Amino acid sequence: MTQTTAFISFRDRPAPNMNDPIRVYRNLNRPSLFSIVALSGEHKGKVLGYAPVIGMTDVKLKVSVKLRSTVLEKQVRNVHAHANGRFCGVAERLEEVCDAQAAQVVTYQPYLHGHFFDREDPSVPIWTLPQAWSCGANLVVPATT
Repeated sequence: MTQTTAFISFRDRPAPNMNDPIRVYRNLNRPSLFSIVALSGEHKGKVLGYAPVIGMTDVKLKVSVKLRSTVLEKQVRNVHAHANGRFCGVAERLEEVCDAQAAQVVTYQPYLHGHFFDREDPSVPIWTLPQAWSCGANLVVPATT
């Protein structure tokens, strides 16, 4: 599942190992990429690198209420929402790791809601996911069989 060519290192830092705790958020300067922050180890709290598609398990979704209010007030983007989970891989394209047609699509839009939500039912907050792949502006949850 993990493809090292999809991982773009920041300052020669290594890609996370399988099951390492990470934080993932959309890179505002390069929206086609997500940033990966280590939550343990030598580089704890630092950006390890970037990838277009990042897989995680045991996902917890977080939104800073204070920073979101700044976005709403000043109409200027900032990183205030992220996903924490356990690393399970990277890919160039979602199709390499997941069937998007049979998946739940979760997103976050600060001007609509202060929580992550299913694109088909935006009124219901989503705070945890068993597994997700970041892709574009979304988190894609593979269908369970």
